[in-house]
Amino acid sequence: MQVSAHLLIRRDGNVIQFVPFARRAWHAGESCFRGRPCCNDFSIGIELEGTDDTPYTDAQYGHLSAVVTAIIEAYPHLSPREIAGHCDVAPGRKSDPGPAFDWLRLYDGLGPAADVIGNS
Repeated sequence: MQVSAHLLIRRDGNVIQFVPFARRAWHAGESCFRGRPCCNDFSIGIELEGTDDTPYTDAQYGHLSAVVTAIIEAYPHLSPREIAGHCDVAPGRKSDPGPAFDWLRLYDGLGPAADVIGNS
């Protein structure tokens, strides 16, 4: 079984990179985003340590916001509108980040990068 992600954000906020962003990670499996199949081929996989029904930590939200902001700055063709959970790209098979994940808190943490969510 091939399973990996580009990044893991642990409960204490520690960020571990397993796969370089320019290489494919095996995090989404059979998946589709906006009609485009095989999300592993074109996405950056960020895993959050935890469970679908356990609230994520302040440290995880802080580091996730910083990581996503850095990715958007490094890849200017990306925007917060392109952020999706495994539950969105592989529904019925994957459930994370789950109902405990606060999407608005993530978007608020992105600051100016998130402005395009309301203006596009």
